[in-house]
Amino acid sequence: MSAVTTTITGARVFDGERLTHHTAVRLADGRVDAVGDDTLRRPGDEHVDARGGTLVPGLIDAHVHLLPGAPRQALTFGVTTVLDMFSKPGTVRDAIAQAAGPDAADVRSSSIGATAPGGHPSMMYAPFPYVSGPRDAERFVADRVAEGAAHLKVLYDDGTGGPMPMPSLDVPTIAALTGAAHRAGLVVAAHVSTARGALDLLPTGVDVLAHVPFDALDGSQVAAVAAAGVAVISTLSVADGFPGDRGLLDEPALVPRLGPAWCAVLERQRQRWLPPQLPDFTAARHNARLLHEAGVPLLAGTDAPNPGTVHGASLHRELGHLVAAGLAPAAALTAATARPADVFGLADRGRIRPGLRADLVLVDGRPDEDITATRRLTAVWKRGTRAGLDGYVGSADEEAGLAALRAQTEKVIAAVRDRFGVKL
Repeated sequence: MSAVTTTITGARVFDGERLTHHTAVRLADGRVDAVGDDTLRRPGDEHVDARGGTLVPGLIDAHVHLLPGAPRQALTFGVTTVLDMFSKPGTVRDAIAQAAGPDAADVRSSSIGATAPGGHPSMMYAPFPYVSGPRDAERFVADRVAEGAAHLKVLYDDGTGGPMPMPSLDVPTIAALTGAAHRAGLVVAAHVSTARGALDLLPTGVDVLAHVPFDALDGSQVAAVAAAGVAVISTLSVADGFPGDRGLLDEPALVPRLGPAWCAVLERQRQRWLPPQLPDFTAARHNARLLHEAGVPLLAGTDAPNPGTVHGASLHRELGHLVAAGLAPAAALTAATARPADVFGLADRGRIRPGLRADLVLVDGRPDEDITATRRLTAVWKRGTRAGLDGYVGSADEEAGLAALRAQTEKVIAAVRDRFGVKL
């Protein structure tokens, strides 16, 4: 479907930061042409009557890992941009090619992340290039830039607080990588899972912590994160893959767009083997609230396709987790629109303003008051083109994504079996 000039009237308009007084938005040439009232409509415009609905900027998932077809699946749920935090170059190239079409989310990727030999996430992605020390930093970053990386991912995780120890980069190496990335114009996102890990990396100059820590932050640690000026990606949806409620399977507005194959995957993941020591998601939610109250920019990210998560669908759960953690619904919406656009330098999106990309989502209800309204999608526009939302389920893209997920899962199971000697 080609882009047409469209005027949407009768809507409530959340611009990425606040509810505005505007009731209409006109889209032309892939951009927001104007915001205002019904007088924006011109002869020949495609007209959308949005009474009872709210327009929000296209949603941004600030932490994913790509599968074949993931950009198309994400757009099905109103996610118009995904920020990939570690995928192999071939997968990234295919995703970016798919993203050029109207029915797939835009993709920004780190390509391969920087980790120590044998470090996380080797179980899933090895073989790939490793970083052994500071002297490797310039070449590693240059190679990622050559692959088209839009940001750099670094991993600082020795397994503390998790089921097994693992090799990790040290702080001097991450400092060297961060310096090289900044000289290349890249934002640096750092994988950490603990409060200690987060504090260790603040002096290196990393820009983003890729997870809210899973152990409790104390007041001085929260203040240190705030003073450092870093942003933090929430990834609270990781909890949906652990014992508790049924997660996405208990979301009647989302299940039809998940389709039977992905629902079956989620059911199987609920039955998987889990190590005895599990993350403390209560602490993570509490950390998210404390960080937000301290003025730390929180970015909504899902870490899909971790168990219990699905590209696109899980961002709606993430928004709910943020509100449950203590954010106002409007602040949660900002965490999935304007804020990640600001942090990752995506100045052309994340807000509904004249001149910006016409990436928009129309939902039934008032998501700035009741965050569950985001799950009731009415329409999605990417660069001014209304997207088809019903073509992913049962498609070749879905089949390819499921096959890749199975292969990744089998690789991890084999590694865990070897490490723990358990039958999975």
